[in-house]
Amino acid sequence: MFINIDYTKKKQKAKLHLAKPNKQIISHISEKFNDEMELKLGNINELNFSIPHYIEDEETLEQVRNNHVDLIKERMLIRVTLGTYKEWYIVDEIEEDGEDQDTFNVKAFSLGYELTGKRVIGLEEESINCSTLLTGLLEPTVWTIGEVDPIFDAMFRSFDSGSDSNVLDCILQAGETYGALIVWDTENRKVSFKDMSTNGRFRGMTVNYGRFLRSIKRTRTTDEMVTRMYVSGNEGLSIASVNPTGMNYLEDFSYFMYPFERDANKNVIKSSFFMSDALCHAILNQQSLQADNAFELNNLMDDLIAKQTELLTEQTELATLEGEQKTAEGLLDTAKGSLAKLEDQTSPTYASAVALVAQRQTELDNKIAQVVSQKNVIDIIEDTIESYQNQINTIYDEIYTGSGFTPQLLDELNLYVIEKLWSDDKYIDAKELYDDAVKKFQELRQPKVVIEVDIDNIMNIMEEQYYWDKLVLGDLIKVKYPQMNIEYMAKIIEIKYDLENSEASITIANTTDLLNDTEKLVKMLYGNSSASSVIASNKYKWDKINAVQQSVISLLTDEWDASKQKIIAGVNNSIEVGNRGIIITNPDFPDEMVIMQSGIMALSKDGGETWKTAIKPDGIVAERLIGKIIAGQELFITNDAGTFTMDNNGMRIKASSFVLESESGDANLLDGFINSANFIEEFTDDNIVTAYEKKMIKIEWGKILSKYDSNMARLNAFYPNDTSTAFISNYINAKQALYTYLFVTPMETKAMLADDNMAFSTRIDRTVFNAKFTAVFNAEAEVDEQLDIKTNELIKAAQESADTAQDNIDDVKDDIVYKTELHSSNGLVFRNGVINTVFTAKVYKGKTEITDTLPNSAFMWKKRDKNGNLDTAWNTAHSGVGKQITVTGADVFVSATFECHIDIP
Repeated sequence: MFINIDYTKKKQKAKLHLAKPNKQIISHISEKFNDEMELKLGNINELNFSIPHYIEDEETLEQVRNNHVDLIKERMLIRVTLGTYKEWYIVDEIEEDGEDQDTFNVKAFSLGYELTGKRVIGLEEESINCSTLLTGLLEPTVWTIGEVDPIFDAMFRSFDSGSDSNVLDCILQAGETYGALIVWDTENRKVSFKDMSTNGRFRGMTVNYGRFLRSIKRTRTTDEMVTRMYVSGNEGLSIASVNPTGMNYLEDFSYFMYPFERDANKNVIKSSFFMSDALCHAILNQQSLQADNAFELNNLMDDLIAKQTELLTEQTELATLEGEQKTAEGLLDTAKGSLAKLEDQTSPTYASAVALVAQRQTELDNKIAQVVSQKNVIDIIEDTIESYQNQINTIYDEIYTGSGFTPQLLDELNLYVIEKLWSDDKYIDAKELYDDAVKKFQELRQPKVVIEVDIDNIMNIMEEQYYWDKLVLGDLIKVKYPQMNIEYMAKIIEIKYDLENSEASITIANTTDLLNDTEKLVKMLYGNSSASSVIASNKYKWDKINAVQQSVISLLTDEWDASKQKIIAGVNNSIEVGNRGIIITNPDFPDEMVIMQSGIMALSKDGGETWKTAIKPDGIVAERLIGKIIAGQELFITNDAGTFTMDNNGMRIKASSFVLESESGDANLLDGFINSANFIEEFTDDNIVTAYEKKMIKIEWGKILSKYDSNMARLNAFYPNDTSTAFISNYINAKQALYTYLFVTPMETKAMLADDNMAFSTRIDRTVFNAKFTAVFNAEAEVDEQLDIKTNELIKAAQESADTAQDNIDDVKDDIVYKTELHSSNGLVFRNGVINTVFTAKVYKGKTEITDTLPNSAFMWKKRDKNGNLDTAWNTAHSGVGKQITVTGADVFVSATFECHIDIP
């Protein structure tokens, strides 16, 4: 290649200009020396230079004081220009040295360093994307966001600044959190986050022996090498559900297989440097079978996930129905109680009460039938899920057996299994975790190579002016050194300029051997996307939780141990029922007592002088509750996972994770709620609904329809056959309009969710799409609100009825003249099957004991097993035995309850 050299150009000398913080240029610093500049990709650059205290006057040739010594001050700006490179620096440190010669030394950092002066205190985010985080960080500064690649706004990560940080440190931490390249535009004070994989290009710059290269050093190490990388995200998130192999790890043995090669008939062309041919064949057979079954596996996994989502919806519906069943049972009990207190069976009130009991019984029977039906629906879905799982496991078994691994080959393979863990709790999505784990695995699956290169400063070589713009931070450079068989393409991540001595050194990373085409093909054949080093990315969370955990463990351990001793010692409680209510005291702890009266249970620690703890129908009043809840006027709940606070400022939750589970605990319902709230924006941002998005919209429609059917059933109970009421008709019309839009109205050629259109993308009008779904959600919210109002009215009526029944019960209690006491010769609580005691029943009429006046047949002893069922055989054997029975371990299996009923003639 012939290059025309323009000798009229000037050598690329660095120019330094002094400026005020507002970038107003004050002076040109031409007398600088010992100037060095260190450029770091994505980070803060550093500039160092010196100036003399005295310089020679151009006219008088006398030594005069250098005015820059007085002009250059901390926090002033330096503009550096070197060819096309221009950047602003802020003076951070000034050192005056008089040892050898009077010099004025200046250290400055690129302008982003000024952000260290802006504090960030206690910024915590559980899930936030890049632009939102940067907007908040830069708000109190004059800096703004430049460009953020879309990939980072699609990521949601957790973030914690710590108790006391600054904006610069937080931005650098954010770059690491999102895996972004930070680009500092110091000219316009802008920060950009760029995708590293697309940043930088090869401009033709080649460094080799005899050309630019002064020295080179290559280091290879296996310290971080891994062939099986286990992957973990937030709360132990696994990649098994999205990994084609079904495993929670990635695996790749291509380094140890190289350069093994075989033809189509599995004849060996080249053998591995490490592995036996038989082991290489087995690994390649496994990869081939995985590829052959990948399509079927992916379809099965998609179907499995869809069914699991459907199962979650149906389980939520079941929980709702079971709650409604319990409400119906309570209403029936209340109705029966009201009926029981009525004595005049001929009165209209009695007839109404009988009718109400029959109505409540019918409502309960209907609700039980709905619960049974819903459980059948869930059983069918669970059977389908099990079928899908069995099919997936069958394919995995076929892949394993068809690969040809023998016990001997597995033992050999074990020699090459290097296991490590890559864990990062910023990840809350399995697919995103898997994709980034694959990228990390690419870095770690072979020995790490580090290249250090010293080169000439080509900016000062006139004959090399063609390359003046080719040495760019972040771009690719080719390094050749035949004597060491080195030929690498690498990204420049750091450039150190010794501007005075016209030297430069570069640091390169992510090196890739320039292999020939055949070697590249072989390495591609062995890449099976599956292994890691331990990376604890969010250690600050564990530190925070450990601090909470220590205080909670201490609190719970001390309090519960003391309570346990009191419970065990409290078998001699004295119970009195009288006009004061029910009073319970303990002779061993005379100051502690419990009283129950007037619908209140109160507890005292000073013999009844004060009652600081009480349980009332409308809540619990206490200075302190210890255990699973710690509350007061300021609600404060804590355990080793975090804290929950509610006070005058509102509610705040600090926790390692936030999970809302159904009864089965199979999934985080919060994810589903978030997805339901955000799916419209996610699916319509480009006005095109893809096949995958259609599938998710259909699932969302299923949720809407299920909620609609449930709501309509409840509405019919409160508003029988009413479709004219405004909020009901709005709900019906909105649901029907959405159905027509999704399944009937043609878009382009067919309805969006038509069965024969699910595999294709459909262009939509985003405004119409949003309006249809929003109308349903708004109407559904109004229905929920109206149903809550009706339910609260019903509960209030039931409570009033229950209060009336309780008053009647209290009247009956006031007339009680008989009392029964049950005594045990050896305590009332037994452990580990060691049981031997005599139960004695005592009967009182008023305050007079009448036990001995009753016949043996008057004492009816009953035993119930651990499930509360009567033991008929035992009860028959102990019929008519009188006031005493003996109980041993033979009478108890797991646990049992003994009762004594008195039949007074």
